[in-house]
Amino acid sequence: MKTFTTVREIVEKLNLKIINEGNLDIKLYIPNLYQIGYELVGFLDRDSDELNKYINICGIKEATYIETFSSQKKDKIISEYMSLGFPALIFSKDAIIAEEFITYAKKYNKNILRSDEKASVTIRKLKFFLSKTLLIEEIYQDYSLLEIHGVGVLLTGYLDARKAVMVELIERGHRMITDKNVVIQRTGERELIGYNQKKRDNNDHFLLEKIGGNYVDVTNHFGVKATRKNKLINILVVLEKWDEKKFYDRLGVDEEYESFIGEKIKKITLPVRKGRNLAVIIETAALNFRLRKMGLNTPVYFLRKSQELIRKRKEGKVMTNEKRLPVSKVINEFDLEIVYGENKIEDTFIKSTNVYRPSLSLIGFFDLINEAKEIGIQVFSPIEFKFLESRCEKDRIANLKQYLTYAFPIIVLTNGFTPPDYFMEAVKESGHILVVAPYKKASQIIANLNNFLESFFSESVSVHGVFVELFGFGVLLTGRSGIGKSETALELIHRGHRLISDDIVKFYKDTQGDIIGKSAELPFFMEIRGLGIIDIKTLYGLSAVRITKRLDLIIELQSLENTDYMSTPTENTTIEEILETPIKKKILEVSSGRNAAAMVEVIVMDHMSSVLGQK
Repeated sequence: MKTFTTVREIVEKLNLKIINEGNLDIKLYIPNLYQIGYELVGFLDRDSDELNKYINICGIKEATYIETFSSQKKDKIISEYMSLGFPALIFSKDAIIAEEFITYAKKYNKNILRSDEKASVTIRKLKFFLSKTLLIEEIYQDYSLLEIHGVGVLLTGYLDARKAVMVELIERGHRMITDKNVVIQRTGERELIGYNQKKRDNNDHFLLEKIGGNYVDVTNHFGVKATRKNKLINILVVLEKWDEKKFYDRLGVDEEYESFIGEKIKKITLPVRKGRNLAVIIETAALNFRLRKMGLNTPVYFLRKSQELIRKRKEGKVMTNEKRLPVSKVINEFDLEIVYGENKIEDTFIKSTNVYRPSLSLIGFFDLINEAKEIGIQVFSPIEFKFLESRCEKDRIANLKQYLTYAFPIIVLTNGFTPPDYFMEAVKESGHILVVAPYKKASQIIANLNNFLESFFSESVSVHGVFVELFGFGVLLTGRSGIGKSETALELIHRGHRLISDDIVKFYKDTQGDIIGKSAELPFFMEIRGLGIIDIKTLYGLSAVRITKRLDLIIELQSLENTDYMSTPTENTTIEEILETPIKKKILEVSSGRNAAAMVEVIVMDHMSSVLGQK
């Protein structure tokens, strides 16, 4: 459906005076106006809709300002402005019309009009006329509209799932505009507003039609705060039955759109199957839309970071199969103060758990260093310098220079004393990385470094699953691909729990014998089929994530083979070994009608009670 008006009709309806007649029958489809401003200083955005499609307005202030120009400047600016494609220029009643406007209006066949009102009144009347005359709207059947986190979400597709998810979203505190037959109207800003067809003309209660023709009175059950009559439409969510043969977007870089009254709306296709909490996913889609409006496109950011990671691996700056710990990570972990070598900390790596105090080397005995496969971190305290001072100057300088010819990854000084100048000069000359620890005792530095390095270089294993923290327990969700691990974890995050890693979890054994899980190189991203890559830390905040966590329990999600909703309880606890450590494992059968996230919470609470000695 197309609606238009003409400049001639505007002249007649608003009783405008024609100063110069161009093409009065030019058709106008867009109900927008533009009051000129930047153009008066010679700034012309020649490709803008304002200067090519909108009716332009010139008030007394703009006209008076133009009169201050020299004749040469006035001619140049007005000639360039009048060459653009706007359909008409309207002057307010008190605005001076420079002769140059008439001259170039004739040259370019432009409509110059005069209003008998001030600019503000002219704009108000013209806006009212255009918005009424150019009103474009259509009714779309089988489309629902809700407001979710301030985002207008148009919902269509799989009817059973759509009705069920609408009830859940309303229960979660979101607002319904209409359950079907949405009226979509295009506004002057080329945006789409959705209306409830029945509620535009009366104030009756909002009703949600259920399957079978019955209704839920949303106003009675949830209050007036759960409804509104119209909302700007931002995204379209299409629900469809899960098709195992179909590819569903797992990254989110490629975008789809669907047109309504000539305007495009971003389209998200969500497959529906058991184990997926659609309400949570749709809420996340709304939050993700808001994030993109703020300028952060998570899939593109994730792709760029992944490419940077691949490039760094090729350059040898990131660990591959060989375990290498960047010195920068140790400096950040222990808040070490850099004295020399700051430009080397990203490209220098620690390859062993060895931490030395170089007593024998300072005597001149270097056999141990020569025999070491990987030279470790070196620690200096006041004792090492007292020992150096006890040697004659010749031996002291010779041994120190020989010692500094070895490629130590980093030299650490204890806190609270000033090293001698000869040592500082020798280290600077050798090009080593020198740092100061925030501890005064060498034994404390060595103990802390040993624990950190032993954990980092210990044997590790990568496991496919989602690692979350619930009630203080580290829980690994496993199961076949597509069973709903990420969606279950997403709802758990909605419930206030925390994500450690999605898809691939790296486990290692710490010095206490506990199995510790952490994320891969790009932490806190989650993949949701149909939605793509989302950033949990940015969407839900720092309280929704953590870097590492001890593994306490494994829960494997399996499809429910029994067709009965209430299956017979069975002993579903087994033991699974990770890095030769037994971990308790529970089986959770997933089906439609079962809230997997709630059941995971129950399993973890049951595990908590057993830890506390209760059965």
